[in-house]
Amino acid sequence: MAQVHFTVQQDLALPARVVFDELVDWKAHEDWVPLTKVEILSGAGGTGTEFIATSGVGPLALPDRMRVDELDPEAMTVRVTKIGPLLTGDVLLSVTEISKSRSHLEWVEDITVPYLPQFLAKPVGLAAKQGFVLSINKMAKKLAAQA
Repeated sequence: MAQVHFTVQQDLALPARVVFDELVDWKAHEDWVPLTKVEILSGAGGTGTEFIATSGVGPLALPDRMRVDELDPEAMTVRVTKIGPLLTGDVLLSVTEISKSRSHLEWVEDITVPYLPQFLAKPVGLAAKQGFVLSINKMAKKLAAQA
C-alpha cells in the first residue's frame, strides 16, 4: 500500500469564478480529463454529492468513488474524499483571484493506493501530477473557447 501525494499549482488566464464553477461541475470533468466518465450517484453537485469518475479503457479502467465533503463557493475551495473501495484519501481544490481575468488554481491529492509498493509512490505521484497539468490545460482551453 502506498501513500501518494502531489500538488499542482497553476496560474490561468481566466476569471477565478469561471474556473471554480468548472471544477465543481463534476460531470464536466469528462470534457477535459482524458478517458474519464463521471457518474453522479447522489446529490446536486454540492456538499454530500457522491460520484464515480472512471478513467481508462476496458479492463484497465479505474473507478474512483468520491464524496464532496466541503464546498465553499465564496472562498472557492472544495474538499473531496475518495471513499474507495480502491482509492482513498483527500482532494483539495482552491481557486484564488489574481485579477478580474486571471486566477490561481491549486489541486492537492493525498491518496492511499492499495497493492502499490511505497517505493513507487513518488513516480506514480509525478505521473499523476503531469496528467492533471495536462487536464487543467485542456480545461483552460475549453473555458477560453467558451468566453
